[in-house]
Amino acid sequence: MYECPWCRKTSFSFWDKQTLGPTRKLSCGHCKKEVSVCWKSAQLAAIPVLALGFLGMLAGREAYGSWSAVMLFAWLGISFGMAFTAPLYHFYVPLVKPQ
Repeated sequence: MYECPWCRKTSFSFWDKQTLGPTRKLSCGHCKKEVSVCWKSAQLAAIPVLALGFLGMLAGREAYGSWSAVMLFAWLGISFGMAFTAPLYHFYVPLVKPQ
């Protein structure tokens, strides 16, 4: 559980935070004020998924040279990238008061 930056009470679950983005807001269950995540931190936490997806595309093109291989390797890269992005998002991206 994560605490609200307004009232400091725990009211957000792990999945609530994972679905938040810099432009999406959730309301606190206690104080009813909106909460978001830090834009810069969220973008930095997304780097592994983007980089491994792109590297997967390159690897599929070099290894087999077909569109199906490119898409398969991109999907694998994105899947492995999420294994790094989810913990980064959990620990590194704070809940903030939207501006």
